[in-house]
Amino acid sequence: MNKPQAVLAVIFTLGLVGCTTSVVSSNPRSVVVESQALDAAEAQRLADTECQKHHRYAQMTIPGGYWNRHYTFACVE
Repeated sequence: MNKPQAVLAVIFTLGLVGCTTSVVSSNPRSVVVESQALDAAEAQRLADTECQKHHRYAQMTIPGGYWNRHYTFACVE
């Protein structure tokens, strides 16, 4: 791999890292998930996983959007 290809590979890899979906905060009553790609399905899956730790399920209360990439969920019984 030559130097320009290596630089492009690093830039591409860093770009993928920025598109992740991850849990920002979690407690027995709520979960906040950040998704740079606005992946609501993945945000729901992560929130369900967190709420299940407390024998609850995740119900979205605030969807993510263009200006705010955070999805907020209530953990309900």
